[in-house]
Amino acid sequence: MRVIAGSRKGHQLAAPPGREVRPTSDRVRTVLFDTLGESVVAARVLDLFAGAGTLGVEALSRGAHSADFVENHRAHARLIQENLRRTHLEHHGRVILEDAFVFLSQAGRHEAPYQIILADPPYHFSEISKLFELLEAATVLAENGTFVWEASVRSTSLRSGNVPAFVREKIVGETVLRFYRKQ
Repeated sequence: MRVIAGSRKGHQLAAPPGREVRPTSDRVRTVLFDTLGESVVAARVLDLFAGAGTLGVEALSRGAHSADFVENHRAHARLIQENLRRTHLEHHGRVILEDAFVFLSQAGRHEAPYQIILADPPYHFSEISKLFELLEAATVLAENGTFVWEASVRSTSLRSGNVPAFVREKIVGETVLRFYRKQ
């Protein structure tokens, strides 16, 4: 696993052992960041369900100002720290060892909102509605900010009047990227 573009292109990333964490593939990351385009540059990014941190590290490599990584598994949080060290981005990333729902319910009270939120929960994740409720209630996502949900193509799509509002989806093999924007 490696950083695919930007200032840290080619840097190797540590991958978790086994199949408990499913790091986003190079192909899916390419589609994701090509779709986000220049909006990543100078953005404040939140990587929810961060796993190995590949999405946040890729965002930093492509010019994001900072990235917060929310992960509730201690060993995975250490892996994210290792990947930040490997890419020399440890001063631009912050690892938060916490449940994503707890973080979102408390986020936005003392910090500036994020321009981009990337969520790559386990494919069996069934609480996307709760995640959207927290995004709607909190000030964690900036106005005109983008929320991206990576999921299995077999997952339920939420496209109706939610905040943020559905914009588009991209299918890459068995993965779907759903893009939402806060209006």
